[in-house]
Amino acid sequence: MVWTDRFRRVVLGGGAFAMLFGTAALHAADLSVLRKIEPGLWDIQSKDVRDGGRTMCVADPLVLTQLAHPGLTCSRFVISSTENSVAVHYSCAGTGSGQTDIRVETPRLLQIETQGMVRQTPFQWRYQARRIGECSSMKK
Repeated sequence: MVWTDRFRRVVLGGGAFAMLFGTAALHAADLSVLRKIEPGLWDIQSKDVRDGGRTMCVADPLVLTQLAHPGLTCSRFVISSTENSVAVHYSCAGTGSGQTDIRVETPRLLQIETQGMVRQTPFQWRYQARRIGECSSMKK
């Protein structure tokens, strides 16, 4: 696993930044870009061979920030945000942590890159996510 320099700077530098300026400064950037994402049924296709992707009902786009740790309550802080993208670092007690970058191309098309650790195993995945309908159309 090759850690990107950006992730290393965030993990190592973010802690020092928080100690110097307090955690409130880490939250200066926000998650408002996620409000652009339409809730519904999403097809999340991997750009990597290791993870085949998935189809999931997304009621709250915040779940897209921790695809490697689904369903867990994790602490998070926003590293950066722009009109069309957000970078979020999250930590899930006892199970790992990660950083996810989401770029909103349209309310129905996203590019997602995520990397981190799941139970002491590194991961690095890239996805293209496309809204394909309403959650009620999901086959059971």
